[in-house]
Amino acid sequence: MMSLCFSGCSITWGDELQNRLIERFSHVVSKHYGCRCVNLGERGSSNDAIVRRTISYLQNNKADVVVMQFTVVQRIEYFTQKAEVEGWTPQKLDNQSKRNYYKLMYNDILGCENLWKNIFLFDSYCKSVGQKYVSIIADHYEQTLGKPRRYYKNEKGYWRSLCQDYEPLLMHRQLLGELDVSPDHYSMREKGGHPTAKAHKLIANKIIGLIDAI
Repeated sequence: MMSLCFSGCSITWGDELQNRLIERFSHVVSKHYGCRCVNLGERGSSNDAIVRRTISYLQNNKADVVVMQFTVVQRIEYFTQKAEVEGWTPQKLDNQSKRNYYKLMYNDILGCENLWKNIFLFDSYCKSVGQKYVSIIADHYEQTLGKPRRYYKNEKGYWRSLCQDYEPLLMHRQLLGELDVSPDHYSMREKGGHPTAKAHKLIANKIIGLIDAI
């Protein structure tokens, strides 16, 4: 029987769905193929955490296809001096170190480079072990992702230029659409909120097409 592994943030987890276990896109895709699936989605995850968690899973488990949902660029994973891992996000600045990082150090170019570094890392890992995967990026209309030519002299940036055979699929810009055009695609009444059950079906149909094209 075919096996699928889904990994991502709160979107993959199914946040704000009335019945997330059956409405989230991982279930819709798995039901289409009549196969078993593992959902590694966790709320608030950074791209660092998503890639680390997925590779860790694949080192001890098998999946015919991995479905990666990369997330917003602002989040990071921080390792303390005690080797403890913390998830940092600008929505939860609960200590001075985090406040200083986002106020004094962070910018969206840094965030985008980190996203593409994680994509390059995961793509390289999959190629090294022969792992099939498809992916989608929850772009939340982030400007440096949607219009990189405005920000990079080489039109792409360093890490993205290394992902030569990777064609990004931007969830919000290319699939779900603007809030004022498709308000029924967003649970939260703001730009880039969590997808509704209807939107999860759209995401699922796109992923099915990507898997069939492998």
